[in-house]
Amino acid sequence: MEYILKVLSVFLVASIKYFWATPYSYGLKLNEWETIFFMEAGGILGFLFYYYFFGFMFKELKLLWPAVYHFTPVQFKVRFEMWLTRRRAKRIIARKFTKRNKIIVRMRKRFGIWGLVILSPVILSIPVGALLGNKYFKHNQHFIPYMLLSILIWGVTSVAFFSTFMNH
Repeated sequence: MEYILKVLSVFLVASIKYFWATPYSYGLKLNEWETIFFMEAGGILGFLFYYYFFGFMFKELKLLWPAVYHFTPVQFKVRFEMWLTRRRAKRIIARKFTKRNKIIVRMRKRFGIWGLVILSPVILSIPVGALLGNKYFKHNQHFIPYMLLSILIWGVTSVAFFSTFMNH
C-alpha cells in the first residue's frame, strides 16, 4: 500500500509541476526506472487531461455563461456589473501597449510554439503549458506531439541529471 501511495504521489507531482517530480521521487527512494516511468506517465497524462479540460472549459463557458448569469443572485450580479464597468473604464483610459504587453508579444512572436514546448515542463508547469497551448496553438496540429516529445526528453534529462548529482 505504501508503494502505491508513493507512485501515485510521484504521478500527481509530475502532472502538476514536472521538474520537481524527479527529486521528489528520489526522496521517496524510488529507483531510476520507476522514476522515469511514473514521471513520464504523470506528465503525459496530466498534459493531455489539462489540454482537453481547458479546451472543454473554453468552449463550454461561452455556452453556459448566460444560464449561469441567469441563476446568479442579484447581489452578485450588481457587484459584477460594477466591476465590469470599472474594468471597461480602465481599459479605455489605459495605454494599449505597456512594457509588459510588448515583452509578451515579442516573446510569443520570437519563440512561439517552440518556446512554450521547451519551457512548459521545466519552468512553467504542465497545466500552464496546456492552458497556453490550448489558447494560442490549438489549431496547430503539431503542438500536442511536440509537447509530448518535450515531456519525454525533459523527463529523461532530469532523471539523468539528478541521478548524477544526487548519487542515488
